Amino acid sequence: MKKSLLFFMVALIQGLPLLFSDEHRKASLSWLINYEQAVNQSHSSGKPIVLFFTGSDWCGWCHKLEDEVLNTSEFAELAGDKFIFVKLDFPMHTTLDSTLTAQNQALQQKFDVRSFPAIVILDDGEQRIGLSGYRPGGGKQYAAHLFKMVNGYTAYRKKLQNLDKQKLSGSDLKQLYEKAQELGLDNDLNVIVKAGMDSDEGHFFMIERYRLLADEGQVRKSEATSLRQRLLEADPKNENLTHYQVAVIDFEANCDESEKEHFGPEATVAPLVDYISKFGSQDKENLWRLEMIVSQVYLDKNNIPQAVKYAKSSYDKAPSSVQPEIANAIKNIKSQEKAK
Repeated sequence: MKKSLLFFMVALIQGLPLLFSDEHRKASLSWLINYEQAVNQSHSSGKPIVLFFTGSDWCGWCHKLEDEVLNTSEFAELAGDKFIFVKLDFPMHTTLDSTLTAQNQALQQKFDVRSFPAIVILDDGEQRIGLSGYRPGGGKQYAAHLFKMVNGYTAYRKKLQNLDKQKLSGSDLKQLYEKAQELGLDNDLNVIVKAGMDSDEGHFFMIERYRLLADEGQVRKSEATSLRQRLLEADPKNENLTHYQVAVIDFEANCDESEKEHFGPEATVAPLVDYISKFGSQDKENLWRLEMIVSQVYLDKNNIPQAVKYAKSSYDKAPSSVQPEIANAIKNIKSQEKAK
């Protein structure tokens, strides 16, 4: 009996190194807190960066994301060596180093993080390629979710790089354009639009080119005015709602200019009013919406009579399901007039 016990103890002792070897140790992520260090590692390795925006002492959903995904060996085994992980903490009840606090706040602003938890994925050039939050399903599903975003971005970059070498269909270019919009890649948008204008979706991309020019403050420049004329002439009866789209773009450009030039509401809403006059009777779906927008502009400029006029007209043309909401808006507008 003693001999058997001795053999068992020897075998157990000899097996202990295996139990505590790297192979049997629970996998876990390696977290950085210094963003520049992560960027340097990403540059040298080519690995994407995962930024985890969290509130360690107040955010319950952040804890759920950690407990169900980020702290699991399942996730670490699948994704641990595929990304550079950075934890950016925003505690309420504890104080971080001032340099760290400044870094985290700057990154929150840079990547437009508005809610917690947030997972932001960057490529090795610091371009944002994905944004996520808490998702149920555990580590395996979350890893697959991150890989899908990275693979989608990689496929996007490959298509864009080959844009001059292969002719894509208008449909493919629209998908590429939507991806560029999702990623906020303004330079790519112009490249895709110019390619798309020669495709079978040329009309769509002409409108988008006009929109981009307007966003860049060039709506009065020769390219934009020439493009505007071509668009309107191509759809004289507004059968494809080209006049509507151009009117909305012109209105938005006027809104931007009015903040700088301080011109009156009549000039701001002129494209919408002109569209209402010409095509409102045939575009009833958009008519009441446009009139409410005009009403809001006049209200913002304290022109109550005009605000009421367009709101009432909108009410008369709106679907019955929306009329109660517009009626309340009219009531509120009139109450502001009485308060003066």
